Amino acid sequence: MIDLSNFVGLNIKFNSSQYRLIFDKDPASKEPAVRTIDQMKEVLKDQAISTPKELYFMYRDVYCLKDNDVIREHKLRFDITVIKPDRLGREFMKTAGHYHPKSYPELYEVVYGEALCLQQRPDENDSKKIKEVIVVKAKQGQKIICLPHFGHILINISDKPLITSNWVSSEFSSEYELYKMARGAAYYAFDDQENITWQKNEFFPELPKITFFTPNDKIPEFGLKTGTPMYSLINDLNKLDFLNNPERYRYEKAFKK
Repeated sequence: MIDLSNFVGLNIKFNSSQYRLIFDKDPASKEPAVRTIDQMKEVLKDQAISTPKELYFMYRDVYCLKDNDVIREHKLRFDITVIKPDRLGREFMKTAGHYHPKSYPELYEVVYGEALCLQQRPDENDSKKIKEVIVVKAKQGQKIICLPHFGHILINISDKPLITSNWVSSEFSSEYELYKMARGAAYYAFDDQENITWQKNEFFPELPKITFFTPNDKIPEFGLKTGTPMYSLINDLNKLDFLNNPERYRYEKAFKK
């Protein structure tokens, strides 16, 4: 059993043998939505694989009971995702990928493990044309801003589980269809003898080169600091206004090369 309390900011433990979170009375216990191999085949390079059966687990709308009203008032939602340390054929374990309508951003924190976040920006008039691709590498305690106008996936490249938390606007539903249509993201991340090989997705006629980043360790405007759990922003949710009003903010300080 792994105690995640100091990394999430909530009284939560992790059962690493069953890939399940154990909640204290506050926050209340929740059952996760489970993403299975059958649900993911449309976005895999190798669609013939049939294992592992379960890929990742999504705990949506997590909160302390005393915080429920203020979270609703600010039109936000806090989630936690557990991603297994497995392989999808040659691919590293990943999430399905989605876009947000009306350019809503999202904010992730690595609670346990190590993450790659592949973000891609399509041409606003043609989704088969990808204008920009970035990959953000983050370790425990670091924050990843998923930029406005970008779709994104999370990739687990380590041999231990990847656990992320995220703040997101509660005013929309994620859009998965473009990733399904393309059979995945702009690039596939392959496990090549402990190295990462990036292969272009042939659905897209042309693709830009990947630009690699790491998160900035401190973004005061958004109240973000490496090592400080972002659930603590419950005390100043105005810092997360950018999740509902992305056009009011600039994002140059989100990452560093």
